[in-house]
Amino acid sequence: MTQDIGARQNTAQLPEFLRDYAPTWGRKRLMPLSRVPATAHLGDLWHVAGERGGSQLVTVDRPADIDPDGATERTYGEWAALVDRAAAWLYEAGVRPWDRVVIMKSNHLDVALLACATARIGAIPAELAWTHPPEFAHPMLARLERPFLVTDQERLVQCGLDEETLATLTKRTIVVDGRGDRSDVIALDDLRGATDFTVALRDLKEPMVITHTSGTTGVPKLVMHSAETAHALTLVEAERWPKFGLKSSDVVGFCDPFCHQRLTTGMLAMATITPRMLMLSDPQSEASRQLLVKHKPTVVETLPNIYLSWEQFARSAERPFANVRLFINSFDAIHTRTIRTFLGATDHSSPIWVQSWSQSEAGAMVIRPYTRKTVEKVGQRPPPTQVLGWPIPGLCKARAVDPQTGQPVPADTVGLIEIKQPGRCLAYVGEQDRHDLKRTDDFWWNTGDLGTVSSKGAVRLVDREIDRIPGASAIELEDVLLDLLPQTTEVVILPNAGNLPVPVLSTAGDIPLDKDDWAKATADLPELAEPIQLRWDEFPRTATWKIRRVQLREQLLSGAEAIGIGRWT
Repeated sequence: MTQDIGARQNTAQLPEFLRDYAPTWGRKRLMPLSRVPATAHLGDLWHVAGERGGSQLVTVDRPADIDPDGATERTYGEWAALVDRAAAWLYEAGVRPWDRVVIMKSNHLDVALLACATARIGAIPAELAWTHPPEFAHPMLARLERPFLVTDQERLVQCGLDEETLATLTKRTIVVDGRGDRSDVIALDDLRGATDFTVALRDLKEPMVITHTSGTTGVPKLVMHSAETAHALTLVEAERWPKFGLKSSDVVGFCDPFCHQRLTTGMLAMATITPRMLMLSDPQSEASRQLLVKHKPTVVETLPNIYLSWEQFARSAERPFANVRLFINSFDAIHTRTIRTFLGATDHSSPIWVQSWSQSEAGAMVIRPYTRKTVEKVGQRPPPTQVLGWPIPGLCKARAVDPQTGQPVPADTVGLIEIKQPGRCLAYVGEQDRHDLKRTDDFWWNTGDLGTVSSKGAVRLVDREIDRIPGASAIELEDVLLDLLPQTTEVVILPNAGNLPVPVLSTAGDIPLDKDDWAKATADLPELAEPIQLRWDEFPRTATWKIRRVQLREQLLSGAEAIGIGRWT
């Protein structure tokens, strides 16, 4: 391994999306005495963590696919050594600075490790979810202009990546679990003897990593960040917040998709603070659940719908969450019932739940803490969780604007929510027109969400603009129905232009919902169509467990149209 920080090449040789991107800006710290991220670079974060974390351990729920015979429990420094090994394998395969390397394989911490290895040699990792069908995978690969691809046998089949397709869409393909009967790919095993590579971290302002949005409305957008933007977005997580700041003494149970932008900032904060980590790849696996039972985390972070699916687990006699002082959810609004369930499952005298309203493009935009007192009332309208919280003081601003004119609307008036804070993404790869449509010249960012901003700055989410229903809020109704119908495991309200909104739900054990229970729960709500009951696993979901509402509406309501226009999705 040799060191060459900041390797360059003639930018005229690069794809247009790596040369032309929107201006953005960073931020060095929140306050003069703030704790700041120890690094901004994916390429050295595990090495920085190894130096700071000593013998602190990071545990995974199954062996890494890129190191199937390796340990599931290692120190930060030992995981850094695997990053170096992976960097050498990629270098042997021909990856060089500014190359794009798509990582699309089964969910595991090693997705993030491969991204770090790619960034360590100056290439640009593009982390794609393991759930994509061909109609998503192909256009996303095409936008990246013949990247290297690291994948597995299951994805080759699932994504329709036959020999002709790979030759068209990729430069070279590495398969982590063997070549099989394919002669057009490289087996990772054939690269394992390599040891040489050159460290070449990208400059702070240059593109560093590409992830993608959830894709609830169609093919996900590819979101590009630099080290500078990632550093700015990590300031909130690295800060020493009273009561809910992360500590090196914490045991963190983490179960977000490892391909997501959330991992970029999460790992930078992790490298700074070096807590004990449980990195879980499958929330439904027995291995993941037993790790939570065995290690009794003090901090838990996962997706809103994974929390929802864990409610019964939280009530179990094994009491996996008995020691938790802090629960964290990002991405979407969380349900009131879920917060109440988990805050009731810990023995901590004053546990806190922190909701972070976040996007891949802009990181954590608005945060709010909840206590047991906040969520004690069942069926409250509007639910407390619909008020997402407040922008981080001194860092972020929020406003609501008229969807037609783009002009700010008065306090507590429904409009499109816009955010202004450092760290916003550089670009949508291959779709810069969509990115430019959502930003203003003075750095306001259109989130695509309808909501209100109070005179004191509190943001209340109403709906995604494309999912809105007339005269009501689907988010509110879904939360209230889940709270009043404890047997439900999912509730989605679908817009249906010219007709009543349609509730779609599932129940524990797939027991048919009692009509009297439904009538009682909806008596004081706006009129809804008759509910449609599905099995929980019949809801189409993204890798972040969000419901693909457009697909669900097309699947269940033939010819039904949305009410929103979807211009900013």
